[in-house]
Amino acid sequence: MRTWRLPLWLLQVLELAVAYLLVSQSVHVAGGSLLAASGILLGLLTLSVQAPLGVVRIYSPKVHLVLVRVLSVAMAAALVVPASRPDLEGIVIVLFAAVALVMLSTRTAVPGGWGRRRRGWRRDGAIDATATVTQPRTPPAQSEPGDGDADSAIRRAGRSTGAVTAAGRRAVEERRPVVEHQVKKGLRGAGRLAGRLAGPKSPPDDPT
Repeated sequence: MRTWRLPLWLLQVLELAVAYLLVSQSVHVAGGSLLAASGILLGLLTLSVQAPLGVVRIYSPKVHLVLVRVLSVAMAAALVVPASRPDLEGIVIVLFAAVALVMLSTRTAVPGGWGRRRRGWRRDGAIDATATVTQPRTPPAQSEPGDGDADSAIRRAGRSTGAVTAAGRRAVEERRPVVEHQVKKGLRGAGRLAGRLAGPKSPPDDPT
């Protein structure tokens, strides 16, 4: 079963009607100070809420509903105090107003997003708001944890290989004259040895 809900602006209209009833009847009953004070407080609460009929707009609609219920309970509780108790007609009016306010406040739909800045209210109490959709930012591509280490190791290995190659080339350039000299020396020694072996042999000396 679907329950009925009051829009916030309609609750404000009914609250102002109840406040006017209390103030106007306070002059016709004996001890009507409770009715007059309750009506004035209810009117101030109605005009101070952040709602279509609010003038000052101090607090939110949810806080307003709580304050209206507290005021209703305080009105009914004040009837127990003899100093503030009106006559029978005034008691009936106060009880009727307290019960009506509690019932109306519990059946009121509170729209969300109403603040101090005025927005377009429709008659049903809803808010006309245009939502702006923003595309999420694409996070930059991140390399995997092992890629950076592998690239660094490859670069270090390349630098080491280049350094070794350059050092070997420098060593070869520095030792080339010595090596060439040793090779030439060895070739000359080998040539003399070969000449001695290939030359004519002298006859042996006669022992006599």
